[in-house]
Amino acid sequence: MMDSDYEKLGSTDKVLKLEEEISKHIDELTTANKRLKRKIFDLYTIFEISRHLNSVLDTKSLLDGIILTIIGQMGVSGCAIFTAGGEDEGLVLAKSKGLTLDKEKRYNIPFDSRLFKAAEDTPNITYHIRELEKDFPESQKEIDILKSIDCSLVIPMTLKNKICGLLVVTEKISRTPFYEDDKDFLAILANQLSVAVENARLFESEKQAYNQLAKAQRQLVETEKLAALGQLSARVAHEVNNPLGIIKNYLELISQQSEGSEKLDKFVNILREEVNRIAGIVRQLLDFYHPRSVEKGEVNLANVIDELIVLVSVQMESNRIRLKKDYPAELPDVWASSEQLKQVFLNLIMNAKDFMPDGGQIIISGREDNGNVILDFADSGTGIEKQDLSRVFDPFYTTKKNGAGTGLGLSVCYGIIQNHGGNISVRNRAEGGAEFTVSLPVYHA
Repeated sequence: MMDSDYEKLGSTDKVLKLEEEISKHIDELTTANKRLKRKIFDLYTIFEISRHLNSVLDTKSLLDGIILTIIGQMGVSGCAIFTAGGEDEGLVLAKSKGLTLDKEKRYNIPFDSRLFKAAEDTPNITYHIRELEKDFPESQKEIDILKSIDCSLVIPMTLKNKICGLLVVTEKISRTPFYEDDKDFLAILANQLSVAVENARLFESEKQAYNQLAKAQRQLVETEKLAALGQLSARVAHEVNNPLGIIKNYLELISQQSEGSEKLDKFVNILREEVNRIAGIVRQLLDFYHPRSVEKGEVNLANVIDELIVLVSVQMESNRIRLKKDYPAELPDVWASSEQLKQVFLNLIMNAKDFMPDGGQIIISGREDNGNVILDFADSGTGIEKQDLSRVFDPFYTTKKNGAGTGLGLSVCYGIIQNHGGNISVRNRAEGGAEFTVSLPVYHA
């Protein structure tokens, strides 16, 4: 309003005009104050989120937390985060909430997309989906992917001027437009998320490397321990075999000269059985240190177990133990000695029987997983004491009472499976009993 126009107004009009101007300025100041409060709140929220993100090193928890924060803060119906996959995958949908997704479809955007080039050239920018359609018509395929998940805003996540992810949000529930403050908030948040995701990835990578190193160290210690025990076993077996041979020879001489004495024959037979038992233990010692050379070939584990179940079925029935099969007949073949594998599986079944004096159930299940055939031997027995779990494969270590076991059976099983390039482990089942797991590599001709 010009000063000359203002002078022409009467007193009442002047007051009304002044009130109108003041009201207008108050509205502007109120709006500016609200935006300033929102800015302060956003900055405080980002500070709290950043502080929280830096303390979360689990990627899944991290993404869950940030998505819930964005949905609550922005008032949107859904949110998604794309993170870097493999070289051929580009960015893949890692986490989402509130979106209608096709479970059969894989949502990914290749690294060579024009969208990435633009985001790397001009980082810290929030794009509306309509802007992307207008500015990048050559990336319509990627834009269609974003539109298929109801995307409204796309915020690139950059780290060291490289795209490491995408933050995607839907329209607001209120259908009001996104303000510049909203876009700034999301851009800052995307940067914080980029750093947090990278930290979590590095932590998980370090954790995995540490676990692998620890596992390798345990295997090295176990190998050295078994090697030392094996050498000792071989020496003992060698020293015991010589006098055993002499004893057996003299027993034969005594037997020939007993002249039909039933009492003497009885004593000789008892001695012969005990000598043979000692010889069997010695053979186990030798097998543990240096397994006998056996012929290997293509072996179907389902057939091996089927044959074994036929052999032990009568004994299991007499002990009120039910054998349950849960493996497909078309399990992949392995390169192995069927006789040695039968020895291993028989040992596991008989061990399970010994821990079920009142009967029970043994479940043998099988599957293929990551290039290996996995067999589980689970029983409903008493289980294994926690302090014994790590020692059941040690030579001469037995949990059976009253000298019922030599402590060599599982050690020999361990050596046979290792000699086949596989692995054997044990755990206690939550529902009771123990479960031995045998893993053998699939044979490829």
